[in-house]
Amino acid sequence: MMRKATAFVPAHVSGFFQPCYSKTPERMGSRNGGFCMDVGVLTEIEVVPASRTKVRVYIDGKPAPHANTTFTALNHLLVEIDSSFEVEARHFSQVPIGAGYGASGAGAFGSVLALSKALDLRLPRRRLAKVAHVAEVSCGTGLGDVGAQAVGGMVIATQPGAYPHGRWRRIRVPKNVRVVCATLSSLPTDRFLLDSNFMRRANKLGSLALEHVVKNQTIEGFIHASRKFAEGLGLLDDELEELIHAGEKAGAIGVSQIMLGRAVFALVSDEKKDRLEDAFEKFLPPEQIIVSGVAHDGAAVL
Repeated sequence: MMRKATAFVPAHVSGFFQPCYSKTPERMGSRNGGFCMDVGVLTEIEVVPASRTKVRVYIDGKPAPHANTTFTALNHLLVEIDSSFEVEARHFSQVPIGAGYGASGAGAFGSVLALSKALDLRLPRRRLAKVAHVAEVSCGTGLGDVGAQAVGGMVIATQPGAYPHGRWRRIRVPKNVRVVCATLSSLPTDRFLLDSNFMRRANKLGSLALEHVVKNQTIEGFIHASRKFAEGLGLLDDELEELIHAGEKAGAIGVSQIMLGRAVFALVSDEKKDRLEDAFEKFLPPEQIIVSGVAHDGAAVL
């Protein structure tokens, strides 16, 4: 008999990060600052009994044999189950993949949440977040999106890793604040995570950014730290700079680069979001611009 379940995990945008390495993936990750969005990744899981376990992953209706983070997370759970199943994971992403929106972590987390529901495993949410986090860092697709996606809101990760090692604080976001993101293209996350010089620079700058936000736990403090981090990291190009200046001129509370993506995010009051969207549309087509609220709730089974 086929069993089904669906989960939604919000996109997560980081404004800064301090990479933290460990021999154990549960402790590996980053100290970082970012926020979850109302848009994200919806994952549908279908499970049927089989003679041997097999997993298939689809992204927006197309086979995704290289969705390693999802495969890793699902197989981690499936090897612990006595029975064999054929599993289909269908991701529907509302955000660009590989552009800094935490889509890989969202897909992995949504998959294990939905699989646990479909098979009535009744596994604790924190354990499922840990499985997804380990998959994310092991596959090199991120360093800490899953923890924030479990918490929701604007989040500072003050300690790296999955629960119980990771530590998170939430920054209050006024109800009238909206998010406008503009994406030029993706960046190869795994390449940067393997670049020792880049990561040393991120470590130093990330430490300073976190120190600032811990002392100034406001959206303005977060934006200030994120902008300093982006400028120091050296990934801003002329097109990103143009978007940032256009967003500031249109009245944003603040604008900075999405980590790690060739994209920018802007926080703006609700009454100015249309003006900001218009400003970004002078540089990009509407389909490359996302307008969203901050998701105050984390991942959920639907």
